Amino acid sequence: MLNDNNFNAFIYLNLKIQFIKKKFQMILSKPIVLVGMMGCGKSTIGKIVSEKLNWFFLDSDKEIENEMNLSTKDIFDKYGEKFFRNKEYEIFKFYSKKKNILISSGGGSFCQKITYGVIKEYFFSIWLDVNEDILFQRLKKNKNKRPLLNSLNDNGLRRKIKEIMFERKDCYIKANKRIELNEQSIKESSNKTYLEITNYQNQ
Repeated sequence: MLNDNNFNAFIYLNLKIQFIKKKFQMILSKPIVLVGMMGCGKSTIGKIVSEKLNWFFLDSDKEIENEMNLSTKDIFDKYGEKFFRNKEYEIFKFYSKKKNILISSGGGSFCQKITYGVIKEYFFSIWLDVNEDILFQRLKKNKNKRPLLNSLNDNGLRRKIKEIMFERKDCYIKANKRIELNEQSIKESSNKTYLEITNYQNQ
């Protein structure tokens, strides 16, 4: 039989559980967007995590490429960066009030003022923070697909990564949550990201 102290503790615990559930539901009622440097794994991790959450997944770069029937590099070359950034904004505006959706953003989208404004208001943003060495190893393999990197040698690539990281850190830090992913394994990084999202209600 419960005494008064146990009863009060029971009531407090139940209220706390309800509060945590409500907080978590409020967070996950917003669409999630992954932000961070190119090569940090947003697309691959996003797809894996969305499957675990049973959410719809969208890669904003791929969405633009499919609409234009061109690669990101060709869109930059033919129409310019401003055109591409406007397309990014249109995507985030369109999905801003959708639920159960996880979006992998382009590396620079979160640093564009109008796109940042939409993400900040309507999305739960997560910065996937990966160190420079891992980025170099990943980007070296597919730099020809990256408009900002395709003409660089190894030394130039390292310098460019440093430069972009320095330029964008101040905007990435504004994300709702930062997850440091210094493991090379995508599986480990995906599991960590999923656990960080699902455990956020305990903070």
